[in-house]
Amino acid sequence: MHSRSTTIIGAGVAVAILGAVLVFAYARSLQGSAGAASGASVGAYVATTAITPGTKGSALSSSVKTTTVPASARPADAVTDLSQVSSLQALRNIEAGEVIAASQFGAAGTPNTSTSGLAIPVGHNAITVTSPFPQAVAGYVSPGDLVNVYMTNKDGQAARLLVSNVSVLATVPANAAAPKTGTPATASPVAGDVFFTLSLTPAESEKVIFAQTYESLYYGLVHPGDGPAASPGQTLKTLFS
Repeated sequence: MHSRSTTIIGAGVAVAILGAVLVFAYARSLQGSAGAASGASVGAYVATTAITPGTKGSALSSSVKTTTVPASARPADAVTDLSQVSSLQALRNIEAGEVIAASQFGAAGTPNTSTSGLAIPVGHNAITVTSPFPQAVAGYVSPGDLVNVYMTNKDGQAARLLVSNVSVLATVPANAAAPKTGTPATASPVAGDVFFTLSLTPAESEKVIFAQTYESLYYGLVHPGDGPAASPGQTLKTLFS
């Protein structure tokens, strides 16, 4: 009886050891596979300093270095030899740390098709204007919103709707925390200016630039779904009529 119990216990221990060995081996296999996948790296040229548009490819050697990067971080058109772009020039700003790619370069005069993330409609310009905090709807405006642009005439004592339903491409509060959608920006007791980047036709751009330069602008956040507005404007004579 004692011998049989010893045999059963021994068999159980052997099975437990075998199971532990198999689990350990499987875990090491998974770890090795994950490490190989995450650790895969390839060579690439990386910018060591900012490279400005117009920089000739033949002058890149002092602004780049060869290093290894994760395979997933190297573009399909990554430059493998600087001679590939030696006769070309940079089409856009290349930040330090970026992998050098052939699409960043083109022949002199080649238009840059990148707008740095701004979705500018065909036929429009991206125009940035400066507005004091209260006139900028106190930070409630967010990219993608529509605004009405009003001009106040200082000498003529008049206010009039200048352009309606203008798409806001970007907002940058200066001296104020960037507002979340639907909430005002938080800042010190006296908030700073707000920079709006607007999508305007060339004709609208002329109006806004003129008013920004010589008069004053005020912005109204458009109710979602409202169409373009029209208004004859107000002067001191018509204000109470």
